Amino acid sequence: MNRDALRCDVLIVGGGLAGSTLAHALAQASIRTVLLEERDPGCLAQPSFDDRVTALANGSQRILQGLGIWPELAASAEPIESIHISERGYFGTTRILAEEEGVPALGYTIQNRVLGRTIWPKLLAFDSVACQAPATLDSLTIEEDEVTATIMSDGCTRDVRAKLLVAADGARSQVRQALGIVALEDAYDQKAVIVNCEIEVAHAGRAFERFTPTGPLAFLPLRNSRVAVVWTLNPAEADRVIGLKDVEFLDELQAAFGYRLGRIERAGSRAAFPLTRVRSTAVTARRTVLVGNAAVSLHPVAGQGFNLALRDIAALAEMLTDAHRGGKATDMGNSHLLDGYEAWRVRDQRRVATFTHGLVRLFGYESRPLAVARGLGLMALDLLPGAKKRLARQTMGLTGRLPRLARGLPLAP
Repeated sequence: MNRDALRCDVLIVGGGLAGSTLAHALAQASIRTVLLEERDPGCLAQPSFDDRVTALANGSQRILQGLGIWPELAASAEPIESIHISERGYFGTTRILAEEEGVPALGYTIQNRVLGRTIWPKLLAFDSVACQAPATLDSLTIEEDEVTATIMSDGCTRDVRAKLLVAADGARSQVRQALGIVALEDAYDQKAVIVNCEIEVAHAGRAFERFTPTGPLAFLPLRNSRVAVVWTLNPAEADRVIGLKDVEFLDELQAAFGYRLGRIERAGSRAAFPLTRVRSTAVTARRTVLVGNAAVSLHPVAGQGFNLALRDIAALAEMLTDAHRGGKATDMGNSHLLDGYEAWRVRDQRRVATFTHGLVRLFGYESRPLAVARGLGLMALDLLPGAKKRLARQTMGLTGRLPRLARGLPLAP
């Protein structure tokens, strides 16, 4: 690549989990890629790579396995063997079991920091990937036959010319704003309190999704008898519990969750994040694709966000790989390819966005008749194998048209 003007097939703006995973996938096919990231990847201190935990669905584990990333993650991942769903104060539960679904695990939990420090070093080994980090996007020009991005790094400017631009720069995407693509936002008036805790009773691979009057409360299994907690509260309550002494915090968390895992014995550092749903009105534009949170950012209920992003990445990588194999002169940003990607992915994105939003709204109304109906619904879900299997397939990321990687097949046929 020319030092003064980098030329590539694909420019990815945003080197978080979505952007770096896509760059790794494209490297499998030796597609010339430039990855632009604002922060120094050596620190892995950006929001995508903090101590929060990601729940990887079964289909997502297959994607990472097919990309050659999973073997290094497996030792740090904890399998989810069952999911227990209930509503606080009311009857009715449902349980999804890996054994019943014929899989070794419904999914896996892993810290974001582990994901980040595994993927980024791998990128440096590929000649087809040029990582520009730390660097910022200064301007964009979208022309008929290519994209020109001016970037700033170490006080110097440089042009990157690409056939395809991929926005992987988060829910407040600079690329999306620069292109004038409108984003619709649903504010939930909630914050998620994130904390890792030690528990008295071994979790045995059990995950819990408990709906409370303030919002969903999730306990996800971690290694070494720990759990990752995502506690949804209104903003004032979230700020209050963040400031509590440890003993007081544990008492309130215990009261909200109950004793299915015995006593909650210790809590780590706490953080709170406002919750919104952000949906781009378009996931493609001329020579541009939006992926990850730049396309759709979800409420954390049911842990669907990054799993949806991985399916987007696997589908896009599959289409670009097939185009690349079809001939080196293939234009990676042609409208036919982008139209095909949007037609493939938009249904899954809408389905998952509607599913998570619906859960938040359904369990967000405090009404005894409605609560009784919800309890009956959970019981029916547990008793009807077909209905529960559909929910399990959704949870595992195995519904709809799946990319080859999510089916356990190689990226290239």
